[in-house]
Amino acid sequence: MTTKKKPNYCALIKCNTLLKMTLTFTIVMLCHSNVSAAISYNFSAFGTVGYAISDQPYQYMQYVDNEGTFAQDSLIAGQLDIQFTPKLTTTIQVKLAADKSQESGIDPELTWAFLSYRPNNEWVINLGMLPIPGYLNSVNRDVGVTYDYVRLPAEFDSKSPVNNILGVSISKIIPLPDSEFIIDAYAGRAKHKWRYYIGDDLDETYSTGATYNKVTLDLIGTSITYKTTENTYLAGIHMARIKNYGDSLWLKEIGYQAFSPDIGFYNNYASDGAVAVDSYDMFIANIGADIHLGNDFRLASELILRKNMDIDIGLNTLSGYVSLRKTMNKWTPYLLYSQIKTETDTLDTYQKINNNEIPNGVLSDAQTQQINTSQHVLADIHQGYDQFSIALGTSYRFNPLSVLKAEVMFVQVNDASNLFDISSDYQSSNYNATIFTVSYSFAF
Repeated sequence: MTTKKKPNYCALIKCNTLLKMTLTFTIVMLCHSNVSAAISYNFSAFGTVGYAISDQPYQYMQYVDNEGTFAQDSLIAGQLDIQFTPKLTTTIQVKLAADKSQESGIDPELTWAFLSYRPNNEWVINLGMLPIPGYLNSVNRDVGVTYDYVRLPAEFDSKSPVNNILGVSISKIIPLPDSEFIIDAYAGRAKHKWRYYIGDDLDETYSTGATYNKVTLDLIGTSITYKTTENTYLAGIHMARIKNYGDSLWLKEIGYQAFSPDIGFYNNYASDGAVAVDSYDMFIANIGADIHLGNDFRLASELILRKNMDIDIGLNTLSGYVSLRKTMNKWTPYLLYSQIKTETDTLDTYQKINNNEIPNGVLSDAQTQQINTSQHVLADIHQGYDQFSIALGTSYRFNPLSVLKAEVMFVQVNDASNLFDISSDYQSSNYNATIFTVSYSFAF
């Protein structure tokens, strides 16, 4: 239920490919430019083999349902670190995992490819394809041996627009006795495919299933981290300009056509007041902490606020999690609570659209059916989030580079959730799922 346009896909693909080729060529040239220098190499690898199964037939996070899947959590990656001089290094990381930009398949991805220049112990400058700083697990989110959860909580982790950018970051390290402050600033661009799940068939325009919009994100942000020997505290502010290169534009204002004071339908018709845009600005703020409580207990929590002033859609959310874990020899059991909710006014709009119906007798049966179906489709595109999850799990560490994990998670959806693929065969609110996961993570 959005306005159509024709994007220039070829130009986008060529531009993105050219940037990556240029970066890779630069790194290769640096590797061979000074054969007499004492260049050192370090290769490492990591991966996870994970199996997840739900007690419900509808899919969670694209892949998890009652048939079970290895696709959601399994991955393998390799990283090459090259030190040209004590001040100049480069890092290249590639990952093989399930493709999240289409409904099936494997996606080989260049996740990192950046140069690092460290003029002294207090400054670091990175240039290239690099991770976005400012979260507790920004750098290690794919490295399962570095945390005890089966997976990072979806209500929080899935709501950052992207995890890597092609750009630059600067870090200032302020050492203190037994602690340090780290101030990070970054700017760059990322390309992403935004996934929508449409739960109904609507003529020849929409069919039940996933659809993807190609978007470009220009990001800039800063964060501050305070680390002691046992605790970490952080906060960040990020801004993203999101531009749509897909087939559909976003609705800034939704149209409405009234048949009577109490009967009408929402739409994307300009004649009914709908206004479409191809870009908007999003503001993101986050805080987090990982604290040692004593007696081998640790408390971790992060909170993220997403807000845009340009369009009224379900991406305006407040989400976060809190976890409590205790290390007992090789075991670390944990309890994790996570929640995401679209802001009240936006969620109310979602519910008005999704629950709106034209009663029989106002129009023909065919027209009534078409309009009522269109309300559900428009709500799916509008998006909405109102869910929480509770997970109980444990990890067992054979050694620091080898860990076995198991978890049972209960997910409750109240008014809406775009983390589930719900077709018209199921209710779109007030449902739940229980998900069982076991995984093995390793590094070497």
